[in-house]
Amino acid sequence: MTADVVINGASCQLSIPTIDTGVRPKATGFRNESTTTSNFVICPVVIAPGNGTASPLSWLNIFVYSLDGTSRNVSCTGVSGWYGGYMPPVYSTKTFASATTGQGYTITWWSTDFGGISGATIPGSLNFSVTCNLPPQTAINFMEAIFPYPVGS
Repeated sequence: MTADVVINGASCQLSIPTIDTGVRPKATGFRNESTTTSNFVICPVVIAPGNGTASPLSWLNIFVYSLDGTSRNVSCTGVSGWYGGYMPPVYSTKTFASATTGQGYTITWWSTDFGGISGATIPGSLNFSVTCNLPPQTAINFMEAIFPYPVGS
């Protein structure tokens, strides 16, 4: 059985500090309201199923949308693993066009994006984050983390 956790885009933060007040978390996600400047945004993936035990990710979706109805290319890098651990960091970058309407366009990271086996959990994903170069007038709506959830017999 699998379970999912929805992580609001408002949990993201600037990865490079700026005085640009147009980039900020809001109730509708992490928004770049600027009309001219892209900004790097990092989104931690913190999951713990109901039993309080962290599980590795099966896959992760991120939903990005346009604030002004114009689609823009968004580049995001997922990182799995950690320094000094048994699983060194592995990076996977994907570029996609933001949705112009609706909840946002989805980009998905799978086990195979990090050197894992198709259908398996993402290696080292107990420590997972996504960093995006968020163009002007673009927002991260939310992330959806899917993970195995054992059900007692």
